[in-house]
Amino acid sequence: MTSFQSTLGEEEGIAEELAAGQREISIAEFFEKNKHMLGFDSGARGLVTAVKEAVDNALDACEEARIQPGPDIYVEIKEVGDYYRLVVEDNGPGITKEQLPRVFGKLLYGSRFHAREQSRGQQGIGISAAVLFSQLTSGKPAKITSRTQGASEANYYELIIDTDSNEPEIKTERETSWDRSHGTRIELEMEANMRARAQLHDYIKHTAVVNPHARLELREPALDEPLKFERVEGASLPAETEEIRPHPHGVELGTLIKMLEATESYSVSGFLQGEFTRVGKKTADKVVNGFRDRHFGREMSWPAPEGVDLEAALTDAVSGKGAKATSIFASEIADVLDSRDLTAHHELVGIVDNVADATEEETGKTFGDTVRENAVEAAWTKMTTGRVGGPGADA
Repeated sequence: MTSFQSTLGEEEGIAEELAAGQREISIAEFFEKNKHMLGFDSGARGLVTAVKEAVDNALDACEEARIQPGPDIYVEIKEVGDYYRLVVEDNGPGITKEQLPRVFGKLLYGSRFHAREQSRGQQGIGISAAVLFSQLTSGKPAKITSRTQGASEANYYELIIDTDSNEPEIKTERETSWDRSHGTRIELEMEANMRARAQLHDYIKHTAVVNPHARLELREPALDEPLKFERVEGASLPAETEEIRPHPHGVELGTLIKMLEATESYSVSGFLQGEFTRVGKKTADKVVNGFRDRHFGREMSWPAPEGVDLEAALTDAVSGKGAKATSIFASEIADVLDSRDLTAHHELVGIVDNVADATEEETGKTFGDTVRENAVEAAWTKMTTGRVGGPGADA
């Protein structure tokens, strides 16, 4: 035994010791230690990010629910002791009692991640990340009130995120009266400052400009009067977004495999036409045939077709060479293929080239690239049509 092996022996059990220290971490626990990745790297930026996430959620909710005449969003920032209190209130459709804790208390929970349509929010991280930032800096739960259309009372929750499990931990849950017929209100306390006041005002102004159908109001300590942006007269909700299918060029192989596993289509051609944009029958057939050429054509060998006049098909593929030269060319290729047990695509190309060269010497006729390609295509079609993986088989 070498000295190195002896040293290794002294460390017997180190792998088990290391394995004992390994454990799974939740996404909430990860962002708890990496909140800068979500835009909460400082008190100034964190406050602006929290406002943005809440306002974007409100706009998306109102537009999806087609709330008329449009979104009505109220933002208030107050200095309360050592912390800042952020309140964002909207007139959206509200959130059901069953969904509310998870919407605000679970990272990566939302309705838009799998939808291929434009929206401000996508991953289901934003507002729950603001809740996480709030509880980390102030230790206080988020306070949420929400009422759905037609409900007699609103639902009130106080909650935090359990970072070990990425699940909401509800501190208070009750029904409460609220003067809004529908909407959502969130209140967060956080360690923050107003050094990014200019960026905050710019965000509210720019949001109002690009959303003329919305009414926005901001109250914060430095303002003597609320910063209000009224709904533009005649402005209507933007047209509803439509879900789009992906383009084949933008899909990676792994994603394609997952799509194939999940599709309800019975054929590859149907899958391509149904799951991708700008793919019709002609394009789908071209893709399928290209796949066959590559995988069945170059990697699989086929016998000469039985009961098929291969010579006639080859004759039809040749034009302008005269009857005698054409007959010699076609019959020789057919004879060679009939004499072989199996022929692959690249072997067929070689056979056609050899016969063409010999026919040129014998007849003085030129058999160029186009004639040769047509002959290969005609022979290959006859050899593969109707067979497993061939052009005539189900795709």
